[in-house]
Amino acid sequence: MSQSRAASRSIGATAAEGAPGASRGAGILLPLLSGIGGLGLWELAVRGFDLPSYLLPAPSEIAVVMAEKAHLLLDQLQYTAFAAVTGFVIAIIIALVLGALIAASPAVERVLYVWLVVFHAIPKVVVAPLLLVWIGFGLKSSIIFVVVFTFFPMLVNTVTGLRSADPDLLLLTRSMGGNAWQTLRTIRLPSAMPSIISGIKISITLAPLGAVIGEFVASNKGLGHMLIQSVGSLEVPTAFAAVVVVSVLGIITWYLAEYVERIAIPWHASQRGRAEE
Repeated sequence: MSQSRAASRSIGATAAEGAPGASRGAGILLPLLSGIGGLGLWELAVRGFDLPSYLLPAPSEIAVVMAEKAHLLLDQLQYTAFAAVTGFVIAIIIALVLGALIAASPAVERVLYVWLVVFHAIPKVVVAPLLLVWIGFGLKSSIIFVVVFTFFPMLVNTVTGLRSADPDLLLLTRSMGGNAWQTLRTIRLPSAMPSIISGIKISITLAPLGAVIGEFVASNKGLGHMLIQSVGSLEVPTAFAAVVVVSVLGIITWYLAEYVERIAIPWHASQRGRAEE
C-alpha cells in the first residue's frame, strides 16, 4: 500500500514538473499554428477567387516583394523607428514630470489637468495639418506626433500610481521628517511602478502609429510615406509589405516593454506568477 502511494506521488510530481514545459510549448505552438492557418486561408482565398493584386495580394506575393525591397524597407524602418523611439522617450519624461506635479499638488492639477484632457480629446489626425504649419516638414513633425499620441496614457497611469501609495507609509515618512522628494523617491514611485509600466505598455504600441501618421502628413521618408506612395500608385503588395514591417515594429516594442516590466518590478505579483509558470 505504501509503495503504491509513493509511486502515485512520484507520478504526480513528474507530471507537475512537466506541466510548465508543456504549457510553454503550447503557448508557442498554438499561436504559430494559428498564424500559419490564417495565412494559408488568406492565400487560398486570393487564389480561389482570383483576386487581383491591386485589390488584395496573396501572402506569398507580399513575401516576394519584401525580399525584393528588403533594403528599401529597412532604410525606411530606421527612419520610422528613430522617430518612434525619440518621441516615446520624450513622452515618458513629460508624463513622469507632469504626473509627479499633478499628484503632489491639487493646485497644479486644477490648473493643468483640464487642459490636458481637452488636448487629448482633440482628434490627432485633425490637428495634423496644423502641426505641419507650426512645426514644419520632416523628422521633427513625426517625433511630435509620437509624443502627442503616447504621453497621455502614461500621464494618467503615473498620476493614478503615485496616488495609490499606502497612506500609513506616507504618514510614517512624514512623521520621521521625510520631505516631499524623499517621500516621492522611497514611497510613491516604487508603489506607482506597476501602474507606470502599464501606461508604458499601452503607449509603446502607439509610438509606431504616431510616427507613421506623422509621415503621412509631413515627411518624405519613412514607412508611412512609403505606404502612402504605394497606395497612390496602386502598388498594393508594397503597401502591405510596409504594413507588415510596421506591425513587426509594434510587436517588438511590446515585447521590449514586457522585458522592461520583468526587470523593473520583479517583486510584483504578476511577475511572480509568471516565474512560477
